[in-house]
Amino acid sequence: MKYAILGCGNGAKALAAQIASKGHSVNIFEALEPTEVFLKLQEEKVLYVKGDICCEGKLNCVTTNIEEAVSDRDVIIVVVPAFAHEAMFKLLIPYLNDGQKIVIMPGNYGTFMLKKMMAEYGVSKDISITEVASLAYACRATEYNTVTVYKQKRKLKLATCPVEKNAEILEIMNEIADIYIPADNVLEVSLDNFNAILHPLPVLLNVAGIEKNSERFRHYIDGVSPLVSKKMHEMDEERMEIGKKYNLNLMTTLDQEKMYYGENDCETLYEYFNSDESPYKDIYGQSVFGRYITEDLPYLLVPAKQLGEKAGVKTELLSMCINIASKLHDKDYIKEGYNLERLGIAEMSKDEIIQYASKLEKVAEASAI
Repeated sequence: MKYAILGCGNGAKALAAQIASKGHSVNIFEALEPTEVFLKLQEEKVLYVKGDICCEGKLNCVTTNIEEAVSDRDVIIVVVPAFAHEAMFKLLIPYLNDGQKIVIMPGNYGTFMLKKMMAEYGVSKDISITEVASLAYACRATEYNTVTVYKQKRKLKLATCPVEKNAEILEIMNEIADIYIPADNVLEVSLDNFNAILHPLPVLLNVAGIEKNSERFRHYIDGVSPLVSKKMHEMDEERMEIGKKYNLNLMTTLDQEKMYYGENDCETLYEYFNSDESPYKDIYGQSVFGRYITEDLPYLLVPAKQLGEKAGVKTELLSMCINIASKLHDKDYIKEGYNLERLGIAEMSKDEIIQYASKLEKVAEASAI
């Protein structure tokens, strides 16, 4: 099959190499201005992965031209932070073709945004949109053409809109790495992104420590004490209650850790982060203005809070995080994030949102955007 990877970060490179190593044609698209490092990769067209998985992939194309990247591709995998979804979708939509399969990794409510933007632009295509709950790896780029994977997740949820296409996409993705398992719908996948629990709260409770020693600060080891872990579990309970109201089969964050990285007898996140199965011990460097807040809070916590409010769930810790981060960063994260109005579902009832997460609705097609 022919793949396009939209994004050129750590996870995108690891995924591109893994797919290309299976013999598939892979294009990588970078939306930013090309750097010297990017130009070297564009010339050589080879990526390496080492660590928990090892492979080498020869790329078909490394480009900053979106049409060149996607026009003849069967599968288009969007591997960018949620704050880049809107800009990436704007580039992609004019070149969508019937039959293409869009995979958003991590999903982060990207299905709702893409469907809304297609409707606004008057574009109707016979496509499928899939969300994956998280990146498939804990990884970091160690050279311009090399990614070190600390651990590849053992299992990872995936759901497709329309749901009838889910089995087909599961087969495609499991040929790349046999780790993907089905979820009921894309709403379940987005709400089950455990970064909502793992990242914002520990940063907000360790602001001084991070500012004083940002390069050596270990988010999971230095930032999560027994008390911080306790509050993370309480916040996770709010997320789980939202899932119940929407009839979703969510997993606790601790259960996801064990599914992703290995089972053990740990009963708290604090214990798991310090266990032998943890992939986090050597992950250094954090910022109070980093993506643990600027991505995970507005694009995971904000929609979860508002979905909870629509269903009558109290979200005290979710709301506290949003309020504190908004004050610290002098931003209105409710307004700037994936609020339900921005996702196009504010006027829908709880039941209508559940249905919308499973069905790809058609809109009137326009000749141009």
